Amino acid sequence: MDALRLSQLQFFVGIFEEGSIVGASRRMNCVPSNVTARLKELEQILGQELFLREKGRLVITPAARLFYREAKPVVTSAARLLHLFEADAPRGILTVGALDVALRHFLPKGLPAFAAAYPGVELTLLKRPSYTLERMLFDGDLDLALTDGPVQHPLLDSHFAFAESLSLVVPTHITTIEEIDWQMTTVFLFNTDCFYRSYFESWLMKRGVETPIIQTIESYDALRACVAAGLGISCFPDSMMTAPQSSGDLDCVRLLKPDDLASAPVYFVWRRNSTCAPAARFVEHFAKHE
Repeated sequence: MDALRLSQLQFFVGIFEEGSIVGASRRMNCVPSNVTARLKELEQILGQELFLREKGRLVITPAARLFYREAKPVVTSAARLLHLFEADAPRGILTVGALDVALRHFLPKGLPAFAAAYPGVELTLLKRPSYTLERMLFDGDLDLALTDGPVQHPLLDSHFAFAESLSLVVPTHITTIEEIDWQMTTVFLFNTDCFYRSYFESWLMKRGVETPIIQTIESYDALRACVAAGLGISCFPDSMMTAPQSSGDLDCVRLLKPDDLASAPVYFVWRRNSTCAPAARFVEHFAKHE
């Protein structure tokens, strides 16, 4: 059996709904002979007579009624597909990966307005650590990432999103950095794929501090609890200290802000020369709300 063509279905639906070859030709903007030829092709492919010819008019057959029920949704869907990607209304499934700090305050402030402005964009938002986000970008698993920067790579482009300030989180009995005995202090941090861990370790090296004992705990609530219990210190993005669930613990820890512990910038990052319209609109939207 020959393959059905969309044009044959369109002509059939036109004939069925208009009730005549002439009416279908007007709808399809072609000559009646073209409509007749397409109908004959379709009947030959199906092996069914779709219309009876009686005294210059068409009579719909039971086979035509059944075929119309199946063909109409196909033709309607095809017509809708032609207008799926309009320049002023981007559509698509946009996959964005983000650091937890971006998900805490930055993204929630702008996401509702973005969703309202671009209803055709289906957003998939994933929380991942820094180096995982970079790998997922290269592997094509993400269209866009919100991660630490600045980014300098020949295959990536980026745009500044916001700056995240950092603090040392220490027990309340410690009032200055000078009181910390690094040789005897345990440091609680996220895993090695977290940018803030490497950032903090680099800060220690610049200060000439030998690498202290580091314990890995991938939970800010658990890290804060360990510090509050006097078991050691940590380094936090400030946004992770302002969560409602952590407010009861703030009285149990102290935040120290060394002058040389600079803020960490967070960037939108994407693969160079492969940005899509939904991703571009996403970045533009949040750039306006910085």
